[in-house]
Amino acid sequence: MNEERSMREGFKKGFIQYTTLFTWRRVGILLAAIVLIAAILFGGLIWQAKAYQDKVAPGVQIGNIAVGGLTREELKNFLNSMNDKLQSSGLRFTFTADGAQKEFSIQPVIVTEDNAIEWIYIDVEKEVERVMNYGRQGGVVIRALAFEQARFSRPVLRLENIFIDKAKLTAEIKERLSEYQTEPLNASVKLLSLSPLRYEITPASTGTIYLQSEAINKLRSAWSELAVSDIEIDQREVKPNILESDVGGIIARLPVVFDSGSITLTYTDRESKKEFEWTVDSQRIVQWLNVQKIGNNSLGFGLEKDKVLDYFETYIAPKINIDSRDAKFRVDESGRVVEFQGSRSGIKLDLTATYGVLNQAMLDRTSHNEGLTKTIALTVKKIEPNVTTGEVNDLGISELLGTGISDFKGSPLNRIKNIKNGAKKLNGVLIKPDGEFSAIKYTEPYTEEGGYLPELVIKGSEIKPEIGGGLCQIGTTLFRMAMNSAMPITARRNHSLVVNYYNDLVNGLPGTDATFYDPAPDFKFKNDTGNYLLIQTEVDEKEQRLYFSLWGTSDGRKGRYDAPEVTKWIEYGPTQYIETTTLPPGQKKCQHAFRGAEANFKYIRDLADGAVEERVFESYYRPLPEICLVGVEEKSVENCFTVDGQIKESCDEINPENDDQTPLIVE
Repeated sequence: MNEERSMREGFKKGFIQYTTLFTWRRVGILLAAIVLIAAILFGGLIWQAKAYQDKVAPGVQIGNIAVGGLTREELKNFLNSMNDKLQSSGLRFTFTADGAQKEFSIQPVIVTEDNAIEWIYIDVEKEVERVMNYGRQGGVVIRALAFEQARFSRPVLRLENIFIDKAKLTAEIKERLSEYQTEPLNASVKLLSLSPLRYEITPASTGTIYLQSEAINKLRSAWSELAVSDIEIDQREVKPNILESDVGGIIARLPVVFDSGSITLTYTDRESKKEFEWTVDSQRIVQWLNVQKIGNNSLGFGLEKDKVLDYFETYIAPKINIDSRDAKFRVDESGRVVEFQGSRSGIKLDLTATYGVLNQAMLDRTSHNEGLTKTIALTVKKIEPNVTTGEVNDLGISELLGTGISDFKGSPLNRIKNIKNGAKKLNGVLIKPDGEFSAIKYTEPYTEEGGYLPELVIKGSEIKPEIGGGLCQIGTTLFRMAMNSAMPITARRNHSLVVNYYNDLVNGLPGTDATFYDPAPDFKFKNDTGNYLLIQTEVDEKEQRLYFSLWGTSDGRKGRYDAPEVTKWIEYGPTQYIETTTLPPGQKKCQHAFRGAEANFKYIRDLADGAVEERVFESYYRPLPEICLVGVEEKSVENCFTVDGQIKESCDEINPENDDQTPLIVE
């Protein structure tokens, strides 16, 4: 019995030991398998992170378009092509008027004789950086996990770096809607005679306005998703702020407004001490008078702001305004100062402040009889120069740092005049130590009053004057000057089109150009020399070359750049035709076509401490087909058409054989 019991217990004990050993072996095998699988998965994640090191994170989309896995170059080419597509498609707007749906389109690119001015575009360089950096925060493990999450979640990105010239686009939309939009009209007073005083209260009326700012926001949103869509411009009914009954409550004060007499505006010239006076008499008050809401919802008789400001700008500002003047120098080749211009503060009429004082003086006549203002001193602002004479008594300008050259052979007369005007504004400009030079700052305003002449260009379905010809000759020459002087370039954008004026002087290829146009883009460089810099300009009309030189104190640095390389030429499509009633029927005006290109070049800075900095500038030039306006008798739809009058949905379907064209640029 005891032996049998011992055998059973021994067997049981052995079985338990065997089972335990077997179980631990299974656990060990299982753990090893888990570790192996984890290692494989982890290795896969690390491999994926490395595989996407120079690519967009997997699963990433821009709008509805998948861009995950694209290389930097592929992403750049894609965004450039989409930018071209969106601009070529035009901006299409719809709106409701008189109970019917209406539409119009705007071409967002104005092509001048030597440039393309874009009202909306994608800043491709910034967007490439932003999209490429998605999911790349942290070390390789964190990136691997972020990429794996992106693969399954498919994140949708929206473009953020979209430039819109809101002022110009708003003005264009407003012009298209002008016949349909009615502003709300406040009740007011219409003067019938002053002696005797007779008047009538004009009724208020409700207005219908279109929400242009919201439409532009919708446009930005659509472009941020790379979507071509019709943008609906919503309308809103706007009620007047002042009703006839409101005016009736203050009408008894109207005689006081005129019985109080005129108001005199005075100004004393700071240098000559000459005194000026302008009289706001009863006749002007009649022209400018309106009813305004003031504090605590009370009303008063004031002056219409737009009319007053127009009077100020036309008759007063020209006698008061004095432009500020920077200290300027001109040096000869030996570095000797041969010409000096001292600095001078400027004076500018403060239009808004002066109107405020004048309008308040008029409003006071509604509320009381005593202490009414009869004389007002104009409010002016002092405009300080960028560089004063005191700052540059010891310039330290001793040598030529570098020169930029460009060729403007074949330019029309107006373009040459614009080049000379821009060069004159830049000649003698001084740049402070650590200052940033801005091409726009020193060459504006871009108006006829600013010395620039316009040219005729195609704007949508019309030919209108546009100022801009020659400005980019200035930008290109500044760019080359700054590089040859080894300055750090802080803002540069190439032209949108390949234009012969800006081709490199070494090999005749595009790539070493720079454009600027108010408000953007701008060309800028930094003065990091620790001393003043001086710009000298020369326009050689005989050789038709432009020379910009940068003078300063050398710290031993040298700058240079390679001749550009064109990696790809892009052909333009067939001629596009747009019907218009601004030309006589059958007459045709065309702008010529531009071949596109992708180019790059290397800019090298050999610094004083022996360091060498290299920067590659890449340029994308869009292809642009020839665009022609053809006159028709009646304008029904802005669209492309064939010579037999058939409307086509796409300009690409058309290629008429009649090539008897008249050049667009007409003197």
